[in-house]
Amino acid sequence: MGKRSRAERRQHVRDRRKRTYLIAGVVAVCAAVLGVVALLAFAGAGASSAEERFAEDNAADVAAFEAFASAEATAAAAAAEGAPTTATAGAASAVPVEIPTLTGLPIDEAAILVKAAGLGLTRVGTPPGESATGTVLAQHPEAGVRVDPGTVVELVWADPDATAASAARQAGGPVVCLDPGHQAVANSDPEPIGPGASETKDKVTGGATGVRTGTPEHEIVLAIALKVKQRLEAAGVAVVMTRTTGSVDISNAARAQLANEARADLFVRLHADGSTNASVNGVSTLYPAGNDWVAPIAERSLRAAALVHRETIRATSANDRSIIGRADIAGFNHATVPSVLVETGFLSNPTEDRMLNDPAYQDTLADGIARGVLIYLGVTE
Repeated sequence: MGKRSRAERRQHVRDRRKRTYLIAGVVAVCAAVLGVVALLAFAGAGASSAEERFAEDNAADVAAFEAFASAEATAAAAAAEGAPTTATAGAASAVPVEIPTLTGLPIDEAAILVKAAGLGLTRVGTPPGESATGTVLAQHPEAGVRVDPGTVVELVWADPDATAASAARQAGGPVVCLDPGHQAVANSDPEPIGPGASETKDKVTGGATGVRTGTPEHEIVLAIALKVKQRLEAAGVAVVMTRTTGSVDISNAARAQLANEARADLFVRLHADGSTNASVNGVSTLYPAGNDWVAPIAERSLRAAALVHRETIRATSANDRSIIGRADIAGFNHATVPSVLVETGFLSNPTEDRMLNDPAYQDTLADGIARGVLIYLGVTE
């Protein structure tokens, strides 16, 4: 084959370039066509999927509406019957309420807060003593506790009419004034040991504390007093309490005055004892004696003390420390009604400390004390 000329070589190069460009163009066109086909296929699939999702969502909406309509119908029927609905109950329990701080507030203001929080309310009046009349002294549950809506909050407040002296006498039956000794915070201000006396004592002391449990005396004797109250009321006796919480400030003389105002047939004071000797134990019952202030009530008080002490020892089998006359107790000297004071045991004794904290033993003590009171009053159980 002969050698090509320069012109022929240039033409050959141009021809090869044309073929290359043609092939590239064909490939590009094919790629474009395939892309369009793929896009159309994807769009079709997407439309089908969207239609399916729409159908599913529509079916779910219909089911939800039917369920809502059914629930509404059930709620309406329950409301017509006056019954609570499951939905309402569930919503209430799902949102707990925090108990507000109510102690120290005026009782009416505290009641508004309780109701605004969607809670129930019970008011328990207790003699105010030196506390501000009309204020909340204690609350249960305590502030900050989270509870279900509708939970009942108990407010113990300083009620000037809490002695219920006139109400207690309306029924014409016997009246007993129960005095759980001491209080949460002592008041060391002086008061006369008796009417018109120059000698003074602290208005009210803090009391003993359990050597093992650490429980303060004022808590234990209040628990026992409430049990005695329950038993006396069950027998038809009207009961006046000097306090129903530890958050009070009531002197011993003021407690005696409450019993006087109620014209109580018997003033029963409940305490627990203490000693520097941890082995000392047992129950004693005190009564007023030995001075002119208590002379008018001494004989009846002695009889009551003997009966209450006897029945308490019989019930508990505790060590019998006897009955003791006292002339130095302001709570006796200011009283004009028969009075006794039961020392229910020694909080300084580890065994009696545990027993006095035991609700079952408290019941036993209450049984004996109440029985002795009822025998004194001549009331048949």
